[in-house]
Amino acid sequence: MSNVSQKAALTLSAVTLIAVGSLIVFAPAFLFGLNQVVLDPSAAMMSEIRSPGVLLLFGGAIALAGLILPSFERPALVTSTGLLLSYGFGRLISLPLDGLPPASLQIAAFVELGLGSWCAIHIAGHGQGQAKT
Repeated sequence: MSNVSQKAALTLSAVTLIAVGSLIVFAPAFLFGLNQVVLDPSAAMMSEIRSPGVLLLFGGAIALAGLILPSFERPALVTSTGLLLSYGFGRLISLPLDGLPPASLQIAAFVELGLGSWCAIHIAGHGQGQAKT
């Protein structure tokens, strides 16, 4: 791992993506209930809910791989940046369309945008200080 800040960003990304992804896949009613959302337990609805959770789990696994394997550092940063910023920007787009969400989702947006930006900064600096071939 090239530096402590990058390692911290990937660690927090992996923990966040794996935790949220796991809750979406295995305990969606609990997670959505925390945000005052009641889910319809139909198979169609639960399929639509669980699918993005698996995407987050996959992204978390890539972030984790970036902590272990130097060759996965850049893909881990790109994946973390893409997932976190897309969720954060999606929440920003929702504000004028849907109104202000509960405080927990406002905090989620702040975390997603902050952590995604932190990973993006490391993408921009990735490779600096390494020998060019």
